[in-house]
Amino acid sequence: MTDIETKVIAAWKDASSDLGFKFTSPYVVTLPNGSRCEYPGLVHQYGSRHGTLIAVLHEPSNNLPRPERNDYFWSSLGPGYAAYERQKFIDTLDDWQFFGPENERPFWYSGKSWT
Repeated sequence: MTDIETKVIAAWKDASSDLGFKFTSPYVVTLPNGSRCEYPGLVHQYGSRHGTLIAVLHEPSNNLPRPERNDYFWSSLGPGYAAYERQKFIDTLDDWQFFGPENERPFWYSGKSWT
């Protein structure tokens, strides 16, 4: 893992702690061909029912195979995610949308998409 990938993971851990969502790093997925692939992290309940697998643009993680099924959302994050900025991460999570149970929806979540 590169230095920038390590920083992005650390920032998502900080966001998880501050904003109260589950983040797992590393996260292993079994691909349709039976092989296992380790991704930098999974943001649970955002982007899809299973969550968002993260990678970092222009870094080795961006070249990992993407699961063929639609179980996971995929996001290639820029180096701007190497430091935790609360509002930027809230905006990103809002854009990805929350797919968890209503009673687990965080108070700060607006569901406001960028698109």
